Amino acid sequence: MGKLILCSSRAAVRPYRFSISGVAVYSIEELCYYIYHNIYEITPEYFDKALVAWLRNELGMTVIAGKLETMLEIESSLKDMVISILCSCDYYDEDEIKALLAVMNEIENLPYHGKQKRKADMYLRYGRYTLAKKEYDRIIGGGYAVNLTPKEYGDILHNHSIACFLLGMYSDAIMDLKDAYSRNNDSRTLRQYLYTLLLCGKRDTFAREVLNYGIEEQVSEGIVTLYNNAKARAEHSGEYTALCDMKRYSTDGEFREYAIGKINTWKQQYREGTY
Repeated sequence: MGKLILCSSRAAVRPYRFSISGVAVYSIEELCYYIYHNIYEITPEYFDKALVAWLRNELGMTVIAGKLETMLEIESSLKDMVISILCSCDYYDEDEIKALLAVMNEIENLPYHGKQKRKADMYLRYGRYTLAKKEYDRIIGGGYAVNLTPKEYGDILHNHSIACFLLGMYSDAIMDLKDAYSRNNDSRTLRQYLYTLLLCGKRDTFAREVLNYGIEEQVSEGIVTLYNNAKARAEHSGEYTALCDMKRYSTDGEFREYAIGKINTWKQQYREGTY
């Protein structure tokens, strides 16, 4: 988890794995550490019956398990559940918990689109592209969208385009990025738009847009260079090498066994990103 965590409590034989991020924790201290340092992405979905069962069966923490179970039944606030977990061990002191409470109060005061974007961004970060796209769609297509500033709307469109691209919706991604830049006027969005054109093989459109947006030759050449370097790295990646390795198999049986294994792996990765 990136830090040596001193655990004085019982360690689990089987870890609890967060369904969204995939991170596994083995103790109440690790659970508290994860929640504390990822508070901006913690949502009510992080607390469920599976967590209750893990606390009770793996850690033997029947009191907090029962408390959390009741809180889930009565739909207690996210803040109450977080604080209950943090107070179940001595990993964080009172001042640290108060500081976290202040952060959670700031999060609670975010406008609707701010909370929804935070949730969508979390899904995007952890490869849940379909869920991310659905959340962005709710913001863009909902009545609240009229309250968004051009920059806010453009930033949401930018991230929506990333989700679309990673789901194979390339045309939608290109249109989103162009629209996003017209709203947020963010150079990062413009660069992403140009990179996406190159990724989609639209070099003629890329050249036209470079002229259309008045991009200096040195800048456009830098974008092409970065794209070519990224492409070269991809061609030396494990997945690309695995595809090339298929040519080395001498018999149909060997090829079929290898191909089925790779396809099953890719299918699982795709399911994780689209459920």
